Amino acid sequence: MFNFASGMTKKEFILEKAEELFADKGFDATSVRDIAKAAKINIAMISYYFGSKEKLMGEMFRMRMSVGLNSVKEIIEDESLGPIGKIEKAIAGYVDRVKNNRSFYKVILAEQATNKNKSVLRFLSKSKEIYARFFDQVITEGERSGVFKNKVDPVLFHTTITGTIMQSLINKHLYAEHYGAKVTREWIQDVYFEKVKEHLKFITKSILGYESKN
Repeated sequence: MFNFASGMTKKEFILEKAEELFADKGFDATSVRDIAKAAKINIAMISYYFGSKEKLMGEMFRMRMSVGLNSVKEIIEDESLGPIGKIEKAIAGYVDRVKNNRSFYKVILAEQATNKNKSVLRFLSKSKEIYARFFDQVITEGERSGVFKNKVDPVLFHTTITGTIMQSLINKHLYAEHYGAKVTREWIQDVYFEKVKEHLKFITKSILGYESKN
């Protein structure tokens, strides 16, 4: 008998439990039996919903990353936002997704380090290209309108932003130790990642040479 949060389907619940295990133990060290035990289901249900552990991983990536990809599409189409507003909204959304789904982003780091799951790596590569195109379009818009004074490579800009966010995820204890803070869930959620957002706003404007027209 499984127990899952209100509004979550059985399939989503299985994916969430698998994600937690992959983040804690690693993909290779996590068995289908481990996932079934954590989700309190029969092993056969994993085969029924996903077919294999590898396909479960692929589905997990599609589910999580589709949220971010849909978000940047909406931001591009939002005519109420100027170039800097679009970039800041995209970055804040990215930070919030990392903050709220830390297990998943730990899995991303592990998968990129091991370089084993080719289907996942292809999906990641495609996703990165979509984000790079987003930044290319918005940076070009800012340059043409004169609010961005610096000529910036959109791919390297994307790398700078995502690299900073992912390193922030794994270095929160370093930050806490440096400033004498106690690492709690509340501190991570309400203080640390808000600091990351403010830092990214600062470096974004510096890199782009942003000048407000107001």
